[in-house]
Amino acid sequence: MRKTKHIAALALALIACDRTNAGSGDAVEMLEPKPPGIESEPRWLTFTCVEPGCNETLEAEISVIGRRDVAIKRIVLSERDRSDFIVTSDEEPPYILKSGESLGVTVQYLPTGDVRLGDVELEIIYTDASASEEEERIEPGELKVPLVRRLIGEPRLAVNPGQLVFGAVLPTAEKRLPLTISNDGFGNVGLIIDSIEAEPAGSVRVENLPTRALVPGDSWDLEVVFAPSNERFLEGWLDIEPVGSTVEGARVPLLGTSIENATVYTEPSDRVDFGEVPVGFPDMATVSIQNRGAADLFVSDVRLAGQVAGANMTVELEGGVTTATIPPLGTIDAIIAIEGLAPGEIDTNLRITSTDRATPVLDVPVTGLITKPIISVTPSMLDFGAVPRGWTVVQTVEIENVGYGDLVLSNVAMILGSSELFTMRTVPTLPITLRHDQRIAVEIEFRSEAEASFSGTLAIDSNDAENQFMEIQLGAQGASCDAGCPIANGTPTCTRGLCEVASCDANWYDADVDPVNGCECREVSNDGDPASFCSSGRYLGTVDDDGDRTSFTGIIHAEDDIDMIRFFGEDKTNFFSDDFDVRVTLDSADPNIKFCVYRHDTGSHLTECFLENESCPSNRSYRRDGDLGPDDSADFVVKIFREPGSAATCTPYTVFIRNG
Repeated sequence: MRKTKHIAALALALIACDRTNAGSGDAVEMLEPKPPGIESEPRWLTFTCVEPGCNETLEAEISVIGRRDVAIKRIVLSERDRSDFIVTSDEEPPYILKSGESLGVTVQYLPTGDVRLGDVELEIIYTDASASEEEERIEPGELKVPLVRRLIGEPRLAVNPGQLVFGAVLPTAEKRLPLTISNDGFGNVGLIIDSIEAEPAGSVRVENLPTRALVPGDSWDLEVVFAPSNERFLEGWLDIEPVGSTVEGARVPLLGTSIENATVYTEPSDRVDFGEVPVGFPDMATVSIQNRGAADLFVSDVRLAGQVAGANMTVELEGGVTTATIPPLGTIDAIIAIEGLAPGEIDTNLRITSTDRATPVLDVPVTGLITKPIISVTPSMLDFGAVPRGWTVVQTVEIENVGYGDLVLSNVAMILGSSELFTMRTVPTLPITLRHDQRIAVEIEFRSEAEASFSGTLAIDSNDAENQFMEIQLGAQGASCDAGCPIANGTPTCTRGLCEVASCDANWYDADVDPVNGCECREVSNDGDPASFCSSGRYLGTVDDDGDRTSFTGIIHAEDDIDMIRFFGEDKTNFFSDDFDVRVTLDSADPNIKFCVYRHDTGSHLTECFLENESCPSNRSYRRDGDLGPDDSADFVVKIFREPGSAATCTPYTVFIRNG
């Protein structure tokens, strides 16, 4: 027993140092005393040696709070069946602990490695040692001292062997292989296996699963069974998943076969792809030839089914052998070597001849690309010719990859010293990559501002080994209007000192009012001379109701251009029937081209025009259906025009007409 514990009474007082505040009567806040009973020092016991095999002992000092004696009735663990904690005390209960004395309680921890057990508490049951009913009597109670274990380290799953090869196991038989799992971690944290699953499922099972946690250094032997029910090739894995998201699982590859006859298989199986092989550089690819059957596979020949133009290609088995016998699940490598001589595609087959009954000759496609990017620039030089002062002319340089592989354009720009009158309309974003037969167009603009000769150079840098730097010469002659005023399909005029369109040739029009491209718009049909009058429009004849169809194509080359077309929709006499059904549809890529339809009811075509019963459908589709009995024949006029205020274009239109 511990002897009398010296308790010094601490008097708390506040002494006023400031004479002016002396006797102010300020209140002093006192701490509330502890209720009578017992207490532990320390309040809990923390065990840091928690690995199996170690031994740690800690002590708690139990003392009385207050002036009364306490009866210690029992000192026990909260979990009575725990065997990893041993509790002893200076005196065996029941015991009277007098005020001012203390009792030592010792707890010894002997870890067993079972980390799934939770923390426990030391419970000390007590009551007042006297039967007298006094005001300060200690009520019966229970002091709990937590026994805390500090877990350290981390579990780590390890498996041995790293792969399970069952070999040949015919259907209805089975083969067992051992697999050891262990905790290769450190500290005292156990490894618990949550699940072990086989993929593919059905023919593999796992026996002797672990029944406890594995502490670091501990291991467990499993049995993995391959029991096929039919012929199959087993290539899968076991997924072993521990408890806890921080512990990494393991995947164990599985290999076996229950296919009775020799079976050839290659890896890769679908094709051997060399990818891109630059001209002048060698490359090689390895094809693994495997026997997936339970009998020996004899490979009698391995060769390329055909040579590739522009490449030297060879194939041989590893070790330089020409034939090979492959045991069940065995492999041998075939090495394909290639040297690219000229750009082009690789397209041939690796042909394997063997004793596989189902596939005695197996062809595996061999593909790829022998690369050599080749730049092609059209035209090789750019001559703008004589350009009248005030004009801006645009011409195009086309860059194409006529070779194979990526042609990378690293620079496309006007070089220093070029006339500032030559500019690229759009500066390309570099680098630009062009595949085989891909091309881009670069627009070069020349502004004629003076009557003189001008030159420039467009530089193109690429990864074409033979043409890394190309230069396209540019030339132009700034000319006066009188010296050179070319107006395509028309007659020029220089009356204002500028080259302009005086007139256009027959059936040609200047829709965009730009003299640079002259009269660029050609009439596709004879629709009259802007047909403001119905009588000058084109007559398409009679369209009767037995399914007649006709059409007309034209252009609306100016805002005030109007085309008129006419036809007679005939309603033939049919007893108790009426097939008359006139439909007019306008089709054009220019949404600003519109049309209106006019109908004048008449039994026969009239030479006069009557613009009656106007209909201008916004969806550019018109329909006139007849009535049963009366004659619905009528003259129809179709007016095609441009939306007021819209810009003129050379976009054609077509009017489709049918009846019936």
